[in-house]
Amino acid sequence: MAYSTYEQAIAKKARADGLLRYVVSVLARLQDGEAVDLDFIGREDVGAFCRTLGFAADRNWAALSIDQIAPQDESGARVVPEDEAAKVLAALKTMLSRGALAPSAEGTPSPHVLNDFLPAGTRYRGRKCLGHTWEWRYALAVELEHGRYHGTNVTNNHPILTGMVVLAHLAEDRLYYARLWVMETEGELFNAQLEHKSFAELREILMELQRAQEHRNQRIDEVLAHA
Repeated sequence: MAYSTYEQAIAKKARADGLLRYVVSVLARLQDGEAVDLDFIGREDVGAFCRTLGFAADRNWAALSIDQIAPQDESGARVVPEDEAAKVLAALKTMLSRGALAPSAEGTPSPHVLNDFLPAGTRYRGRKCLGHTWEWRYALAVELEHGRYHGTNVTNNHPILTGMVVLAHLAEDRLYYARLWVMETEGELFNAQLEHKSFAELREILMELQRAQEHRNQRIDEVLAHA
């Protein structure tokens, strides 16, 4: 069913699939040059979307801090909870499968942009999936920087808009986030040295950097092995 407004979709108790179609259709019209109302990006609107997607009632990303959405895990990096990241991934896969989303890099289609993150042992669009769910969780956490936390709010922490930012980067480089973890940790180490942080703090960052480098190198080896 097509909805004329987001409010109508919520009032008619649209399922996640219906809300997804509405959001993507509005963005497609925007890309085509139409003047549209982004009526799905307010705090309560994002909350309704999160609940419809299957998040817990208290998990409205637009009302949560970055620490609450994506706490640090044992790796030292921020990551989105596994169940929420999986729901965002499944939703984007649905839109890709239907042709509602078509990521590309400089005009070259990237139809397998999610294959590295979909469950290992499965295939999507004729290619093997690799199951790098942790990296997907990290990618979503990174792109929350386009939300409410740096004074340049673009997405208002909407999970699908955040995921679409991830897709844009992956279309350029499937290893974008494996490389980014290294780069960001190197930056954190440099800043810590400038601020004369304690040896214990520097050691913790160095340990994270080692983990990031190992992860990146494993991913590069994996890609080369399947080239």
